[in-house]
Amino acid sequence: MITSTKYIRPNITIDTEIFGAKKFYIYNYQGVHYRVFSSLLGLQTFVFNETKTWDFECGNEFQLEQYFKNIV
Repeated sequence: MITSTKYIRPNITIDTEIFGAKKFYIYNYQGVHYRVFSSLLGLQTFVFNETKTWDFECGNEFQLEQYFKNIV
């Protein structure tokens, strides 16, 4: 369940999703590239330092949905 969406730029959003007791942050670039972070610190490190701190990366919503189905 998406609890919030923040717009960094018109083509970049960060969604906060909660699955059970777990919270995830999804960096969405133009709706064609997704990166999933399990911590806010990992997301911040990626955004500010451009380091690879994500837990999962994919190119479409179907793959993203499959990832979340497998972790819940």
